[in-house]
Amino acid sequence: MNLHIHIWTNLEYFDLLNQWKLLSQWKKDRELAWFFMQNFPWELAETISPQYEVNFMGIREIKKRFWPDRFNKIDGIYYGSDNCEYLVPTKSEIEKAIEKFREFNKKFPPHKVRTFTLVTPYIWNKMLERLDESLDFLNNLKIKNPIEVVVNDLWTLRLLTTKYTNLKINFGRLIHKLLKTPLIDTYWYEAHPSWELIKNKSEQEKLALREEIVKWQLKFYSSSEANLDIYKSFLNKYWVDRVALDYMEKREDLYKNPPVLSDIPLVKGGDKDATIWIDLYYPWALIFTWRLCDTSGVENPARAMYATDDICPRTCDRFDIAYKVKTVWYNMLQRWNAWYRSELNLDFLWDDFCENDNNRLVFSPFIAV
Repeated sequence: MNLHIHIWTNLEYFDLLNQWKLLSQWKKDRELAWFFMQNFPWELAETISPQYEVNFMGIREIKKRFWPDRFNKIDGIYYGSDNCEYLVPTKSEIEKAIEKFREFNKKFPPHKVRTFTLVTPYIWNKMLERLDESLDFLNNLKIKNPIEVVVNDLWTLRLLTTKYTNLKINFGRLIHKLLKTPLIDTYWYEAHPSWELIKNKSEQEKLALREEIVKWQLKFYSSSEANLDIYKSFLNKYWVDRVALDYMEKREDLYKNPPVLSDIPLVKGGDKDATIWIDLYYPWALIFTWRLCDTSGVENPARAMYATDDICPRTCDRFDIAYKVKTVWYNMLQRWNAWYRSELNLDFLWDDFCENDNNRLVFSPFIAV
C-alpha cells in the first residue's frame, strides 16, 4: 500500500511538511509535540481540539502496522478540501502548492515519481469559475509528476471529461457512498425484528432470527456503492479505476477484496476485468457534510440556518469545534460544514489489501484550514 499525505487547504502545513515537522520522528515525538504546542496552540491545544492526540496516535499506528520508517517513502501529496466549495483553492494557491510540492521532492527525493492530487468538493455556480481556472492551470502544467483530481461533483466530472482531459480522475468519498453512522460502531449490531416476525415464536427461534438479521447487517455495512454493478458501469463509462473510502474499524470486509469492474470494456480500451483501487482516508472518517455551516454560523447565525451563495469569510480559520462524548471511545470533530470521527486501529486491514501497491493510505496529519 502506498502512503500519501493529505495537506487540506492550509499552505502553512505544506511548509511544516517541507521542514519535516508535520510528521513524527519516532523517539523525538515529545520534542515535536512541544514545537506544535508552542507554534500552533489554537489548533492543537488539548482543551480545544483532539487533533493533537489523534495525529500522533495515528502516526504511531501506521508505524506499528507497516514499519517504523514508513514515512521515508511518501508516494504523493493530496491538496484541498472535499467538503466545502468556499475552500476551493485559487489559481495562485495552486501555483504555491505546486511550488511547495517541488520543494518537497527536492528536499526529500522520492523512491519513485510522486503524484500530486487536487481534492475538490461538490461545487455550485458561484465557485465554479475559481475551480475552472485552477483546473485549467493544472491541465496545462508542464511537470513530470502525474496530476490527479479527486472528484466529488458531477459538474467537476463533466469538466474533466470534456475540457481538461490531461488530468486523471479519482472518485472521492462524497460521490462514492458508504454507510458510516457512528451509532453502528458505537453500539455494535443489534437486531429488532418486527412483531409480526416474532409473535408465537419460541425464544430459540427469536434468537436465531436476530442472528440471521445481524449477519445481513454486517454484510450491508461492509459494502459500498463500488460493489454495485450499476455503479461499476458508471465508473467504466468515465474510465475511473480509483475510489475513496473512509477507514472504518470493524468493517474489515470492505478491505478484503477490491471490487472488480463489470464486463463493460473501459472507454479507453482498458481491461474489462480491471480492478477498482482504493484510496483509504485515515484517521478522520467523514460522518456527514451539507451546505449549511455551523462553524460559519458562530459569526453569522444565518449561515447555519439556510444555504446561501454569499462567499464565506472562512470563519473556520478562527474556530475549531470538538465534541466530547463520554459514552464513546473515539473523538468527534467539526470542521467547516462537516463532521469527522477518529478511526485509529489499523488491525482491521487485511494483509492482501496492504500488500497491494495500487491501494493508497491517505493520511491526514491534521484537518487544517
